[in-house]
Amino acid sequence: MRTTIWAGALLALSALSAAQAQSLIQVHEFKDWAMACDNRRHCEAIAYQSEESGSAPVTMWLSRDAGPHARVHIQFDTDESEDTKSLTLHLGPRQQLKGISPRKDLSPADTAKLLAYVLEGEEIVLTEGGSGNNNSSKRRWQLSLAGSKAALLKMDDLQGRVGTPGALVRHGAQPPTKAESSVLPALAAPRVKAAALPKTTAADQALLQPILDAVTPRECWDDLPDDSNPEQSITRVSATEVLVMRECGRGAYQGGSGIWLAKSKPPYAPKRLVMPLTDGESTDYVMNANLTAEGRLNSFAKGRGISDCGSSFDWVWSGHAFELIEAWRSPLCRGFPGGGFGLKLWTAQPTP
Repeated sequence: MRTTIWAGALLALSALSAAQAQSLIQVHEFKDWAMACDNRRHCEAIAYQSEESGSAPVTMWLSRDAGPHARVHIQFDTDESEDTKSLTLHLGPRQQLKGISPRKDLSPADTAKLLAYVLEGEEIVLTEGGSGNNNSSKRRWQLSLAGSKAALLKMDDLQGRVGTPGALVRHGAQPPTKAESSVLPALAAPRVKAAALPKTTAADQALLQPILDAVTPRECWDDLPDDSNPEQSITRVSATEVLVMRECGRGAYQGGSGIWLAKSKPPYAPKRLVMPLTDGESTDYVMNANLTAEGRLNSFAKGRGISDCGSSFDWVWSGHAFELIEAWRSPLCRGFPGGGFGLKLWTAQPTP
């Protein structure tokens, strides 16, 4: 992937230094857990089964907004969630949380019980159904807690909760050393202009091939020649300009595309665009690209396999460039269909 340095994303974090911003939106992995915060200081963690357990894929997602007294949200999902309406969580040999729905928030009471167990247990066993009857006929999953303390402590640290009453990880029986009011506040999401697009017409479609013929340099054609039938499209973005997209590479289950901004009358002068990422860089190669008529561009890159981890970026057309409005990543490849829950890394607010 060809990348160039891009500073716009960091400038949007004007309340932070560049070094702090890089640290805030970085994914941190701890054994079978991973966590990250986005540019608003909203933090999320995910956990999976251990690779040695032999368990079918299972995942847990934990999220918390920044600021004092913020509630913790927790959800579970399994590789059979479409067929499983209810789960029982076994927190050790004696405690059970029954009637848990996949991809639905736990109640505050169940959340408190689960958080207390996470800090002392080794795994959470999930069984199908709400009865809690753990027999051989019921499907069973094992969610690992290895790395949980380190992940939750990192979340406390990035949100400024260490030593406060609301910290997720506490050290022994020591009382809180800081007031809850000292917790770092949420940061405002940057506002991004979203330009209204005119309708793309049949006459615009006739411009697609002449504009592609005018593209230079032509590395895209070297990587994927015309006889490979690349996917391509054209979208009008103003009275005088259009966007053309062409597939430039293809793998077993995904492909990447380039995007050019061109004039809609000769000379077309197509210019390849770069899209900002979350790490101070940009890319001109969009994976499994989808560009809507409303000017929203999505890139979803799959990880090791078609049903494994990945990352996603969403941009919106501002009138002259694509601006990042959302990004997430599912960093641990544990065979979960679609990667399971993702970690949010960037959030911006599109405005007219």
